[in-house]
Amino acid sequence: MENIDTLVEKYFENAVKDLQELIKINSENDKSTSSNEQPFGKGIALCLNQFLNTASKDGFINKNIDNYAGYAECGTGDLIGILAHLDVVPAGNHHKWTYPPYAAEIHNNKMYGRGTADDKGPLMAAYTALKILKENYTLNKRYRVIAGCDEETSMRCLKRYKETEEIPVFSFSPDASFPAVNGEKGQMHIALTRDFIHQGLEPIKLLGLTCGEIINIVPEEAYAYFSGNIAKLKRQLEEIAGDDLEIDYFEEKYLRVKAYGKAMHSMHAPDGVNAMYKLFKYLAHPDLDYGPWELMHWIRSMALIFDDKNISKNLGINYSDEFGELTINLGLLRYKSKDLQLNFDIRYPVTMKPSKFESKLHLITEKIMMLGQIKKHIPPLYVSEDNKYLKELLKAYKDVANEDAKPVTIGGRTYCTAMPNSVSFGAKYPQDEELAHQVDEYVDLDKFKKNIKIYLQALINLNNM
Repeated sequence: MENIDTLVEKYFENAVKDLQELIKINSENDKSTSSNEQPFGKGIALCLNQFLNTASKDGFINKNIDNYAGYAECGTGDLIGILAHLDVVPAGNHHKWTYPPYAAEIHNNKMYGRGTADDKGPLMAAYTALKILKENYTLNKRYRVIAGCDEETSMRCLKRYKETEEIPVFSFSPDASFPAVNGEKGQMHIALTRDFIHQGLEPIKLLGLTCGEIINIVPEEAYAYFSGNIAKLKRQLEEIAGDDLEIDYFEEKYLRVKAYGKAMHSMHAPDGVNAMYKLFKYLAHPDLDYGPWELMHWIRSMALIFDDKNISKNLGINYSDEFGELTINLGLLRYKSKDLQLNFDIRYPVTMKPSKFESKLHLITEKIMMLGQIKKHIPPLYVSEDNKYLKELLKAYKDVANEDAKPVTIGGRTYCTAMPNSVSFGAKYPQDEELAHQVDEYVDLDKFKKNIKIYLQALINLNNM
């Protein structure tokens, strides 16, 4: 039997090509092309079928589950699952990318594109490892790569899978961090609303506020639109503006104020810069005077609360344990005419009881002076370090990466929260920067090769159990 390094070298070139074919497909959730046959849009369905066609050519048993998810399977015996996803978050403004987000271009040994890090790259690393196992080893178990199409929004794909398909005895998901993730924070989405009365007599009127495209990303841009005596307001804002504020006329009769931040996955919200928080602070300046008056005073109050580093403390919901701290992200805000809507993504520590956190909702609504409700709640996940399957994954990581292999807890949510007896396993290394959901997302091809080796060793370990 050839060693792992030699085997991976033989398969690596095709693995890169297979990944490029997936990256080239825009698999953002697209409501404009969704239908009963393509529930998440044309692009995601196309991407799923591209993956299944590749797996079919490679001799796997395949199934398309109504374009919600699909799988590639081989072997006999107990079923081991590999949980990954093909949908991606929006690439945003393509002009901000150094290389096009759906071209899969390779520069300086890095493949650029939306999904290279989250989660098409890790999916194809694990898939290639299974392909090598299938073609070079005697299989003692069944293995199924389960590719979902709705992980980034509501995980309806995995819910649909579980309605009709077999549940693996153990699964790992290449959608988080090495060495392995045995704990995931609880997640809660909270929606808050409030109506503001338009008096109609204000010399300067705030017509609209907006930020964010998806709730689990720290918004990098936020906008405010004004009418009335906008020349005066423009002069006032220009006197206080920094490099992170842009002021200009919009459609000749309006003033558009744009604040810039730094995008980040909401599980790392304190490391990002929320553009809406910046905009609040500018609009709260005491020299500015606009209406509706009630809204202006609310913004001035919120400017004291909304802070990237201290918002949970300011709201009275700060909590931490040995696995991490509570984080909160204002991911979406919409105000037009009189209706104001805010949507928060909150990640809370593993040891915090869900019922205890739900009881704190009133603290948020009272502080922000809005009506609120919980729109989504996923309790925390924890798998014991004594789990026999987890031990084999950690051993594989330690043997290949030659690094300590102690499991960690993350703020992100993966398929593992919805699939029994499962943990996340890669593909981000402890020292790596966060690339998921970022502009210029990429995968370093040397690390892509290393991932294949780690997954192959892990599958060998599981196969020998």
